[in-house]
Amino acid sequence: MKKLFLFLLISAFVSSAFSQERKISKVITNLTENASIVSQRSGFIPTVILDAAPPQYAIPGAEGFWDYVTNGSNLNNIVVLGQNILVSFASTDSLDPRGQTKRVAYYIVSTDGGATWGDPLAVSTLPSMSGYPEIHTYLSAGVPQVVISGRKYNASNSARGGAWKDAFLGLGSFQGQNVPGEGRDFFGATLTGDIIGGLSSVPFAASNNPADTLYFVKYTASSNSFGTKLKIGDPALNQTGGSIRYRLAVDGTGNNLLALWYKDSVNASGTGFANSKLMYSTSSNGGTSWGSPQLIQQARGLNSVLAPGDTCGPWFGIDAVYKPNTTSWGVVWNTLYPKPDNTGLNSGDNQACKVLFYSPSINGGVPTIVAGSQNMTILSDTNLFVNRQNMQVGLTPVSHPSLAYSEDGTRLFCAFSAFQPGDSLEGFTFNDIWYSYSDNGGQTWVAPKKITDTHTDDELYPTISMTGNSRTQFHLHYQSTKGPGSQSFSDNGINTYRVYQCYQKVLVTDINNVSTAVPERFSLKQNYPNPFNPTTSIRFDVAKASKMTLKVYDMSGKLVQTLFENELVGTGTNEVTFEASKLSSGVYFYTLSSDNYKETKKMMLVK
Repeated sequence: MKKLFLFLLISAFVSSAFSQERKISKVITNLTENASIVSQRSGFIPTVILDAAPPQYAIPGAEGFWDYVTNGSNLNNIVVLGQNILVSFASTDSLDPRGQTKRVAYYIVSTDGGATWGDPLAVSTLPSMSGYPEIHTYLSAGVPQVVISGRKYNASNSARGGAWKDAFLGLGSFQGQNVPGEGRDFFGATLTGDIIGGLSSVPFAASNNPADTLYFVKYTASSNSFGTKLKIGDPALNQTGGSIRYRLAVDGTGNNLLALWYKDSVNASGTGFANSKLMYSTSSNGGTSWGSPQLIQQARGLNSVLAPGDTCGPWFGIDAVYKPNTTSWGVVWNTLYPKPDNTGLNSGDNQACKVLFYSPSINGGVPTIVAGSQNMTILSDTNLFVNRQNMQVGLTPVSHPSLAYSEDGTRLFCAFSAFQPGDSLEGFTFNDIWYSYSDNGGQTWVAPKKITDTHTDDELYPTISMTGNSRTQFHLHYQSTKGPGSQSFSDNGINTYRVYQCYQKVLVTDINNVSTAVPERFSLKQNYPNPFNPTTSIRFDVAKASKMTLKVYDMSGKLVQTLFENELVGTGTNEVTFEASKLSSGVYFYTLSSDNYKETKKMMLVK
């Protein structure tokens, strides 16, 4: 069966879908694990919860117990090439949820658009650990190959950066190499051929500086070797902080590169957040040389005040992307409030909790707001905001955004997590996955929409594939677990929950205005066709521009899909398309509502 799977995999990848791959592979990120946090509860004894039902979009065989997907920035852990989907993740067993001795990186492949999956393939064998994997693809003599990069522990299981190449995509026979010298994590992107470019850091304790050092280095898969490291973030020049987080983006040619990093301030212990900064550097020659680091945002400094009362400081959930077939790039990150006494950041100010987008070619270099109190009720309504419970380690109320374009470059997507008001278990807040998009390169963004809406599941760390997206659909990988709070960092100290890796094709609902004639009243039309399979159109009249919501429910009253929520809809007759390929035949109800209007109609899906 496995040979048949490999044969199908080879046939599928040597197709036009693979040959059309853009080398815009997302990069990388890292986060240094904080030993003080890990050791907070050294007496942690887990109670294993084995009966959690898998969520709807769980990848079969990819469940485990490691729930801290990234050490800060966004990881390139999903690649979509036609019907071929590759996902990477780290896992450990229930007796070691903190992954101190049994953490291993994997990747898993589907050749039929996510309908079925092969077996997870481990890049290392215990006791040799591995973690924080991201996945990169390239062609060699017309044959698809894969490289996994991330944390490759050395012989003594000390944290290092490194990469592994599989002998053949889907085989699971790996050769690996550590980044030369001291360092931690290697996160990168395909440049040209079988060369992966990436960033790696040397922790301040190893460098004998009060801050980390950031390097760029290339890995050549054919020789399983690294080149010479090139310093791009120098602590001696105050360009890095004591706990650096980083991300690399590459354009389609492999020549133009962007290194993005979060810089905390440095105190006597080498860490601190009072004057946090978001910085970047670029290269136009494939990483041979880099420009001087530039500042995007600083707490209580450059770009920290977006409007009266909106004082923001950058946190380390970061991502970056190049627009297809251009040299234009953009970055995204989440923010917190800088304390007035300049001693650090906190998440207690609802106006300061945001997801921001920046591009030097947009809005005169001033960040634009993807998500914040301006467009999310959970942030603007102080009654909802004050009800949020403790956040998982490293998270903020809106957190860890991911960026990706549609393949034609006309739509820019951003997915992120956000807390659920009032929901808590063991003292920690559940989260949902949200998204927004921009059709003008990030200048303006639609109001954020929910992808998940579960009150007993904690969904985190969304990553959008850099390839395979259209204007009306993007591919998403995220984590789901029944227990909020990170068991990998002993946040809750009570139970250990099964962690699921999820893959979802997210359909984007475009509201099309089919007539600008002002109707006499609000009304919801009968869908057409009805019965339908698998798509149908829903029209509705809007007498006055209003924030509206359209949701679909099954016979039991369970919500099955939110087509749009609290979205400002213009006057006239409008239309949306409902796609139900994942649903079973039966009767469904769709409800349109606004502040002073609500109407429900019935429709039938027949397959």
